[in-house]
Amino acid sequence: FALIGGFILNFMPCVLPALSLKFLSVINHGGGVPRDVRVNFIASAAGIVSTFLVLAAALLILRSAGSAIGWGIQFQQPWFLIILTMIVTIFACNLWGFFEVNLPSTLSNFSQKALKDSGFGEHFLQGAFATILATPCTAPFLGTAISFALAGSAFDIFIVFFALGIGLALPYLGIATFPALASQLPKPGPWIFHLKIFLGFLLVGTGVWLLYIL
Repeated sequence: FALIGGFILNFMPCVLPALSLKFLSVINHGGGVPRDVRVNFIASAAGIVSTFLVLAAALLILRSAGSAIGWGIQFQQPWFLIILTMIVTIFACNLWGFFEVNLPSTLSNFSQKALKDSGFGEHFLQGAFATILATPCTAPFLGTAISFALAGSAFDIFIVFFALGIGLALPYLGIATFPALASQLPKPGPWIFHLKIFLGFLLVGTGVWLLYIL
């Protein structure tokens, strides 16, 4: 149930923008070299699974301290909601072309070289961000899996959250397994501008929903 529920989370309004932005980054590079595509998507999948395991560990710590625990518990913190709303709003404004962040040439060259050498950091964080957006969402099968985990042992919590992470990461793992699929994506063109506008509205919708929770 956790595996299926995690996969369905990809299509929930709170997660879909993050997944769409990931695929947009591939399209902007015209599909990319298969090896690079594989590494990038594996890195994002690792970020998703790792963040779910961190959430499982945090819930265990809270439970051992006698606190009430639940799915998306961090969304009960007002400052967390405010910061996350600001982040998705900034992302939306960037997609709409309101501003571009240009690093100094020296720092830009260094960061590009570091990412090229590692091929991991930025994409790992993209996966972690997708997981953070996913935690307040509910999906079919998810409630049953989470309820079972939180009522069980530490092993139950970790195995269910690991399965949730794998489920959410399945689209990323699919592209990593068959990187040639990325070359089948449409090539960059004027249509990307309209797609960015649409994705910006999705992110603003996420921001409005976060404000509603706040």
